[in-house]
Amino acid sequence: MATVPLSKMYPTMFPPEAPADPAAPYGLRPDGNPKGKGYLGELKRPDGGVMTEYSVGVELDGQERDIPTIVPTLTQKEIDHLLNMNDGDKIPKSIIDKAVQHAEKRIADGKDVFAGSDESPAEKK
Repeated sequence: MATVPLSKMYPTMFPPEAPADPAAPYGLRPDGNPKGKGYLGELKRPDGGVMTEYSVGVELDGQERDIPTIVPTLTQKEIDHLLNMNDGDKIPKSIIDKAVQHAEKRIADGKDVFAGSDESPAEKK
């Protein structure tokens, strides 16, 4: 069972003028690893920026882990909600539940919870 302290969220959102570091063009996760294109690629935000990951801290099997909320099982409506979020907005339970289910499946399969660079994202607009 997973619990989510919703105050622990790490979005990858860049306004159009954000500088990119060639070694980590989407920034770094709290653990220092570079963020990638995520499962769905670069998603365009209404402000002109892009979002690739939106991570939350959850407890999985008694261990605190960061997991992505932008996963392939989201509906377009859920993706749009994440793209339009402002600081302090809460992530709907349906999105958290799908993110946790996706992470648990990846862990059970021996994979990282985040999309690897060899996993081609399905670009969405």
